[in-house]
Amino acid sequence: MEINTNRSVSEKEAQIYKRFKNLSVSEEILPQGDANIKISPFDDYFLFTIYSDERGEDVPVDLSNVGTLFISFIGENDEIKIPNYTNVQELDMSAGQVLFRITKENGKKILALDNNNFYISSHMKGIDGSESDETVIYTGTFSTLTEAAKRSLSSEIDNLRSEASKEIATQETENDRLKSEVESLKQAISEMELTMDALTRSNNELSNELDDLTKESKSQSIKEAQQNAKDAQALSAATKKLIKQNKILRASISTNGASKSIIDNAAKGLQSYS
Repeated sequence: MEINTNRSVSEKEAQIYKRFKNLSVSEEILPQGDANIKISPFDDYFLFTIYSDERGEDVPVDLSNVGTLFISFIGENDEIKIPNYTNVQELDMSAGQVLFRITKENGKKILALDNNNFYISSHMKGIDGSESDETVIYTGTFSTLTEAAKRSLSSEIDNLRSEASKEIATQETENDRLKSEVESLKQAISEMELTMDALTRSNNELSNELDDLTKESKSQSIKEAQQNAKDAQALSAATKKLIKQNKILRASISTNGASKSIIDNAAKGLQSYS
């Protein structure tokens, strides 16, 4: 919404009023001494909203009954004192709002001062025309637009450096952690390799022992087979001998004495192989 005034203004002035009105709603509340305004060699408008701290809360100060407000720039040999700009209907001084218009002539004088402080003060007049003492409401600093741009760029560079430093520190910390993990993994791998070597040696020893046992087992089996073969041969020979004696026995069955002798001999031979 545009600001209505009681005088005709140019389109450019109307846009300026509209701009500072719209931008002022999102300004940051700054404590005493922290505000910095940018002075140009052209006409400037500065809209302030004055707050007081009441029980920890920022409350707008009612400026509608404090008399005339001034913004002052004081140097060693010069002083520029500018009253608040009242030719704007949309301004709400009861809500702490005050507007100052600094012409380009005053702007050049201000930029030539030997310090960069500004003061907002109030000065009341009585009904009889008497004046009260001037009271400072707020103080801050000013700078040129060029200085502000340089500070803004320097601040941005410092912020980038700070963020880069933080990121580098974070990466270095992460790298240190990863290096530590790599060293731990190397140690674990080395221990596993030693364990694998030990297991390989143990496995080789067991394989050799198994081969030896297999050989011994085979040798024992061969010995047992050879002994069994010998026993089988002896049994076969004894059997053949018994059959032969049996034939002789049947051939001589008619003689009792001879038969008895042959049977006894056969029995003795059989016992020796049983």
